[in-house]
Amino acid sequence: MFGVRSRVPHVLFALHSCIAAWCVVGPGYAWWGASARPFVLGLPWSLIWPMIWLVLVFASLLLYERWTRKVEDARAAEAAATQAAVRR
Repeated sequence: MFGVRSRVPHVLFALHSCIAAWCVVGPGYAWWGASARPFVLGLPWSLIWPMIWLVLVFASLLLYERWTRKVEDARAAEAAATQAAVRR
């Protein structure tokens, strides 16, 4: 059902989500995100850091959805073409 090619978007999205979780919840936050300075647009860095990762995960989710939908649409078109060829 799933070929090697179709696993790629799933693995990439899972990897990106794990990295984001590590940077927001794990030691990544303590290393890079946990400081009150500098201020970005009037907000402390410790608030901007999770917001950056939230935007990045949202963007990767959109890319993941487009990539998997493209694969599903191609499979549906191929199945429709195969059924049309069988009916002839």
